[in-house]
Amino acid sequence: MHQPAWYSKNLRRIFFDMHLPDWTEPGQSGGRLDGLQNVATAFDPKAIVAEFVRARINVAVIFAKCQYGNFYYNTQIGHKHRGLGNLDLLGEIVEEAHRHNIRIVGYYSNMWDTQIARTHPEWMAQDANGQSSYDRWPSLCLNSPYRDLVHQHLHEMFSLYDLDGIWSDILSDLPCFCPRCQDLYRQATGEAMPRSPQKDGWIKMVRWQQEYLGDYIASCREVVKTLNPDAAFVINFFGTPYANPSQGLSFKHLPLSDFGSSEGYTEWHGLLFPSYAARYMRAGMLDRPFEILTGRFVHTWDFTVRPLAQMRFEAFSIVANGGAVCVDDEPYHDGRMEPLVFDHLENIFSAIEQREPYLHEAEPMPYAALYHSQKTREIDEVLNPPSPPKKLSLVPKSNVNASAADLLPSLMGSFKALIEAHLPVQMVDERPESLATLPRYRIVYLPNILTLSEVEADTLRQFVHNGGGLVATGATSLYDAMGQLRDNFLLADLFGVDAGPRGDYTFPYFEFAPGPLTTGLTGRPLPHYTAMWHVCPNTDAIKIAATRRNPLIETCGELYYHNNQPSPGPDTHEPAIVYREVGQGRVVYCAGLPESNYARLGHSPYRHLIANMIRWAAQAEPPVQVEGWLNTEIVPTRLADDLIVHLITGLPQRAVRFGFYHTADSIEEQARLSNIRLRIPTTTTRAWRVPHNEELPIERSGSAAWITLPSVGDWETVQLIDAVK
Repeated sequence: MHQPAWYSKNLRRIFFDMHLPDWTEPGQSGGRLDGLQNVATAFDPKAIVAEFVRARINVAVIFAKCQYGNFYYNTQIGHKHRGLGNLDLLGEIVEEAHRHNIRIVGYYSNMWDTQIARTHPEWMAQDANGQSSYDRWPSLCLNSPYRDLVHQHLHEMFSLYDLDGIWSDILSDLPCFCPRCQDLYRQATGEAMPRSPQKDGWIKMVRWQQEYLGDYIASCREVVKTLNPDAAFVINFFGTPYANPSQGLSFKHLPLSDFGSSEGYTEWHGLLFPSYAARYMRAGMLDRPFEILTGRFVHTWDFTVRPLAQMRFEAFSIVANGGAVCVDDEPYHDGRMEPLVFDHLENIFSAIEQREPYLHEAEPMPYAALYHSQKTREIDEVLNPPSPPKKLSLVPKSNVNASAADLLPSLMGSFKALIEAHLPVQMVDERPESLATLPRYRIVYLPNILTLSEVEADTLRQFVHNGGGLVATGATSLYDAMGQLRDNFLLADLFGVDAGPRGDYTFPYFEFAPGPLTTGLTGRPLPHYTAMWHVCPNTDAIKIAATRRNPLIETCGELYYHNNQPSPGPDTHEPAIVYREVGQGRVVYCAGLPESNYARLGHSPYRHLIANMIRWAAQAEPPVQVEGWLNTEIVPTRLADDLIVHLITGLPQRAVRFGFYHTADSIEEQARLSNIRLRIPTTTTRAWRVPHNEELPIERSGSAAWITLPSVGDWETVQLIDAVK
């Protein structure tokens, strides 16, 4: 695939976010024609681009059509926002930005379009109850004639303007149950569409809709590429594990996107998410270029300005992990901008620009691979339906999830543990192209990955026999691709245990035994929220790191113990964590979900357990090590023969909690640490702190080498010369 250099080189981006109502239009005012109220009347393209230049922005996403269905250029086939008058906003910004070598990508809203829904109600999508989708934004069906109109819009945009790309949004408002889609589904499958994840055939329906969504995206891409082959066709990939698979997007759609793009807002998913999203999109794009959106807002689109320290932390987390950072901004209703936003961006993008020689072409230093699975996401939606919030208890609920599926906490708890343990981690998934990258890594971690195919299982077996490490937890490989329980783990031969039933007790304990997996762990029983699986050894060649200890009772009705978390009872002596050598590799299997427990409780023994399992299975330490400093993320990357090590540190404020609410994550002060000592590869000949051009002395003792950073801010970058030669 042809990729112009700017796709990967231009790392400093802004998303000029502005869905502006035209209240002269009946469908956009709730029936009240209040006039424009100065909406969209004060845009100044030259002033806008001047701020882009000042902030050192080199890519901007500018609206062509918003979710109200209003156009921001001189369209002949759509409704131009009346507040613009004679101003061709998109056209003038393109012309002015190109004078300053700033790329302009047009924004286009697909399924949400108030204007079209009002004029063509027969094109609207329907929910499972047969209601037209008009909750905040009306949604259009992609199988309706609306698709042809979208093609006309794209043809007009790229015929009129020298756009550098299109950012295609709202491709994730599925499923649609309109009569048109029902007929198409019946023609394709001979069955009626299921109406909920609990109905038979839901997974089949989800995979069918992925196909027609892919066809829609491909048809739009073809229109754009026919007119401008070098224009970037970009989809907003709202398809991370936080999104239900039935919303539509999956990794299979990413080959249609010239660079990956996904929203990484911390107010949605926490301060860990920009780093996670960057690695997730890098894996999804198979190392092709990608960007992650962050916001300027405290709470999305509320016209606040996030603290500079937090915006720096989020942006640096992304670029250190190989992505471009695209900051989501919004003008005021009339088109005026908030100057403080661009003050912040100038600060952030200047720091990024200084380090770009050490960011471009750098590749992650592989160590651990965190396994993801689209099929497991689909099964999780069926097995683990969302439930309404329960009354807040004094203690965490022991049976937090009665089903075997617990995907999101398992993934995020794994990631949190790995980052805090300073273990380099990237992601792999079940696609053949992704599986082919497994030999890069020392170890692969499968956190409750419910289903694996025979191909995946064979690939993992070969990986282990060739010297790789494997850590798996919970019900990994115990289900088939349609969510049916197998008789045994597909990887029982690697695990060294056969699967039995899930335990009856929803609050068991780990009882640890001395050994390499339990070094440094508490000698006390460690509680495990949710039931573990019963497993039985199928070989003598295993060692037991922990057994399952049942609680005194199972809480039910009037039978309870204090605040419902019963004290540990007798040790069952049944294995809960086993480990073994297989071929040249090592395997660890855990019948519980330590990563899910860590996501919910944040209790450090779960993190230590996960780190111990990974280090033992990997048979090697990561290339750079540091003790402590849990809030510092270590990102080692390779640039030719050198190791470029980024240290990203954020120090968040404490939160206030009441009921189910808590203070938004916030960082107001830039980190200031001192005397951080890093263990580095012994091949390192010189160490430089960049971009300060400050040499750091290397301490050597036997087979170890160290450097000390006397002072550390929120983003430090160290170049280790010849570290990987």
